[in-house]
Amino acid sequence: MKKLLLLAALLMSFSAASAQNYYPVEEYGLRAGTTRVELYGGMVLPQSDWDHNGQKVDLGTTGWTAGLGFYRNLTRVFALGLDGNYAQFGDGDKASDGSFLRTGAATGLVAGRVNLFPRHATRIYIPFGVGVGHVFSRKKFEDDSHKTYNSTDLAGMAGVGLEFDVDDIIFGLEGRYYLMRTRDDFKSQFGKGHIHYTEVMLKFGFRF
Repeated sequence: MKKLLLLAALLMSFSAASAQNYYPVEEYGLRAGTTRVELYGGMVLPQSDWDHNGQKVDLGTTGWTAGLGFYRNLTRVFALGLDGNYAQFGDGDKASDGSFLRTGAATGLVAGRVNLFPRHATRIYIPFGVGVGHVFSRKKFEDDSHKTYNSTDLAGMAGVGLEFDVDDIIFGLEGRYYLMRTRDDFKSQFGKGHIHYTEVMLKFGFRF
């Protein structure tokens, strides 16, 4: 009798183990081979003003920014993709002649990200990228006329973010620092070989 009870217990244990293997536990966090599409939006904080040829250069004040990211998780820890961003600065202070600058910057980057705690539903990550940046600054005069200065050159980005998953939906908060090299009439007019600015954004996305 004892042998029969022991055999029955073993069979029940085997059946329970098989059932557990057949119904896998939900896996949280990131997985290799998945794709992510993310939308960003928030505010941009331009660099401080500076002097050039005896005149103050003020590219603008706090403005708005929006962007789109497309990433492929090569591993749990590392993802690679493309990122596009546009930043519209607020109008700069008026100069002595009544003119002011209205500046915008757009970037298209090959971007990557390093994920910390990738197996968790809440993660810290480090985004970075390098690519092409275009900046324009339109000098507007009191008579509504204007003159625009442009530059297209190399751009880079690095930042830090916090995100969490709700099923396949992603929410998060991200801060970025952009550095953009300048050239042509923009560099000549404003006396800078590069500009930089910071962004703070909310993020929404999904994965598949």
